Amino acid sequence: MKKTVLRILSAALCLSMLAGCATFTPASSSEAAAGGESAPASTGEAAGGDAEYSLRFAYTLATDHEVSVAFEKFADLVNERSEGRLEINTFPAGSLGTQPENLESVMMGSLDMCYADTSMLPTYVPQYNLINLPWLITNFDTADQIFYNSEIVDQLDAILSEQMNMTNLGWVYQGFRAFSTTMPLTCAADCQGVKLRSPETQIYLDTFSLMGFVPTVITWTEAYTAMQSGVVDGVDTVKSSILSYGFCDIGPYVWNSNHMFSTVGIVMNNDVLAGLPQDLQDVLFDTWAEVSEELNQQVKDEDASYIQQFEEAGATVTYTADESEFRDIFHDYWYENAEQNGYTELLDQMMAIVEQQ
Repeated sequence: MKKTVLRILSAALCLSMLAGCATFTPASSSEAAAGGESAPASTGEAAGGDAEYSLRFAYTLATDHEVSVAFEKFADLVNERSEGRLEINTFPAGSLGTQPENLESVMMGSLDMCYADTSMLPTYVPQYNLINLPWLITNFDTADQIFYNSEIVDQLDAILSEQMNMTNLGWVYQGFRAFSTTMPLTCAADCQGVKLRSPETQIYLDTFSLMGFVPTVITWTEAYTAMQSGVVDGVDTVKSSILSYGFCDIGPYVWNSNHMFSTVGIVMNNDVLAGLPQDLQDVLFDTWAEVSEELNQQVKDEDASYIQQFEEAGATVTYTADESEFRDIFHDYWYENAEQNGYTELLDQMMAIVEQQ
């Protein structure tokens, strides 16, 4: 369903651009797209630089992140499967700017494609709040239904294309969020007055406040020292980060809450996509779909192993006492947010899926 809708959109884009629009910059003219300066060497560069078309793809994740590994595999496979006609030059670790800067560059056409986190998109397309709402997507079965067996995300992506001039090649799972704290938590009563590190994003501030936490805005780079020094009592993040950043050492209680679901993907400038021959568009969509499927399975397998890893790291793992408690707490918030941001009908569709699980 997802792939079909995306291809219909891309075909429509191609037709709309046949008259009067500038065609995609071929590889030999890639310097012009960079403002006349040569682009730095990248891990996705085709051997010999003989590709007919060249894309610049920026992402902000560290090179050893599992999503980054998937991005690099995608770039290599595209070059291989296009028989060298299409190369993707990757610029990792924020080398071309922050995620908001990259998104705006793709929208304007000064960058071809970039990494996108769905939690960042509501700044530009408020309807994306739908898939970031807390305590709705709390298991992979629900996620699979919403992302791959419904038209909910397709409708969001159509708005993205119209409002931001970019096409989503496909979203991929990054996993569920959990809490690492200095005391055990299992229910709303346990959260009351607990100081929790929060990003400066409204949906997180709202979520933590409604749960009973005292959200404290602190940058991620300072989160560990803030918790270590007692400025906050805990953090919320994806489970892999709890382990990789060593939060189990200072927050020995991990609440395996699955309270928010994290997804990321690749977005591409509409004009650039429309300027590619259809067979190369197919290579992009098919290859990312294949890599995404592998990464989704990897994320699922890892999620099942986290409990043991947390315990081996010395943490005590707790579970939500009654998930319906939080659904009741957030019900009004979901619909107020939907009404404010114009996605009430989509929320109704999602609720029907959630209630079936």
